[in-house]
Amino acid sequence: MTALQSALFLADQPLANPPDIDLGKPFIPAPLTPLFHAAVYRDLSEPQRLRYNQLHALFFNEQIVFFETALGGPVLAALLRAPWPERLAAGLRQFQAEEVRHSEMFRRLNRLCAPELYSSADAELHRFVQVPALWTAAMRWTVGRPVLLPLFLWLMLLQEERSLYYSRAYLRTATDVEPSFADTHRIHLADEARHVHWDEEMLDVVWRRASPFVRTLNARVFAWMLDEFFGAPKRAQLRVIDQLVLDHPELQALLPEMRRQLLALSGDEAYLETLYSREIVPRTFARFDETPELRSLRICGYRPRAPLSRLKGVA
Repeated sequence: MTALQSALFLADQPLANPPDIDLGKPFIPAPLTPLFHAAVYRDLSEPQRLRYNQLHALFFNEQIVFFETALGGPVLAALLRAPWPERLAAGLRQFQAEEVRHSEMFRRLNRLCAPELYSSADAELHRFVQVPALWTAAMRWTVGRPVLLPLFLWLMLLQEERSLYYSRAYLRTATDVEPSFADTHRIHLADEARHVHWDEEMLDVVWRRASPFVRTLNARVFAWMLDEFFGAPKRAQLRVIDQLVLDHPELQALLPEMRRQLLALSGDEAYLETLYSREIVPRTFARFDETPELRSLRICGYRPRAPLSRLKGVA
């Protein structure tokens, strides 16, 4: 079974004859993991680094599943309840179907790679990404109202454009990472390019219809949410470190320092640039430049530039 066939298997077929996973290879390019950017990473042995890499990749897959099931799916379902031109409605339906397929693909990949972590129904999605019940209930209510709360369209655009960058990083290092991971991200990349386009189309309609007060309020909540849940390492990444120590008990004495340095990355500008930058999310940042409510906010990695429309006016 080829690597591409393995990825298609994960997306579309039952797990009766699962592909082999090469546990001797990293699951994600090392620079995409936060601990790689901390000094303590150099104190880890190669087997410890490999296990950390694989655990972080499992977390990253969980994050994709959470984003697409708790945010993308409900937002798209809510949008489809409104009347849209048939071309746009058809695109939203395709978008919704592809989000479901992506979630299943990454969910199956995690179960295949780490059955000891994802063997129970409760742990199927949330070994590392654990959202308190109160926040889950609040999100369920808010994401179902994207016209009133278009900040979720901004969040979808930002995260899906960032996902394009990550998938391309996988493909640049495809010979180094585990084949099923590389090819799963190849499939993801093909769909996400369309999703970014649809996100932008929806923003063009919904954001511009909103009142100045609604746009200002949404911008502030968006900036807070991005910092709290989608920025520098916090709770979920600490659980990755805790699992690493469970798998390598000899690291127990180093755990406090690993946790300290991981959290300290929130103040490391060089690291923050690896999360969001004009290289990683150029189209989203260009839209921030064109959006007064977002230009004034400090968002991870974003520094305002003169909007393209203003530059054209000067020319």
